[in-house]
Amino acid sequence: MHAPWKTLLALHAALLCTPGAAADMAPGMWEITVETRFADQPGYTPEPVRLKQCLSAADTKDPSTLLGGMSSPGASGCTYSNKTYSGNTFRFSMQCSGSFAIQSQGEVSFSADSMNGTISAVADVGGRKTELGNKVSARRIGGC
Repeated sequence: MHAPWKTLLALHAALLCTPGAAADMAPGMWEITVETRFADQPGYTPEPVRLKQCLSAADTKDPSTLLGGMSSPGASGCTYSNKTYSGNTFRFSMQCSGSFAIQSQGEVSFSADSMNGTISAVADVGGRKTELGNKVSARRIGGC
């Protein structure tokens, strides 16, 4: 019943790897965790989604290439807008088309070995609009 949400959560994990934010990230194996809450399902608390992703030195310079690899086939055409940087914090808006049309706004703070932030989104899954609140975190766990 909630299988489409797992795909949607994986897409949101991809938001961690955003242009600018990754410029100061260290290459290596990263563990990404996304905790999601659905506004229209207050009693439903899905398990956090955990992904591991190897970031090469090239990936940390152009992380937009990671979006396609981490997102599901239902999300495509993801573009960033309203990007701002302040110290080690990156704020952005992102819109994706496809089966999972998503409009997101987020704020991610980062260091060489960790990232933390929040992402709010409105997703269209099967013609139904759903508001999501995501808490995202990531940490470098070693080499690839």
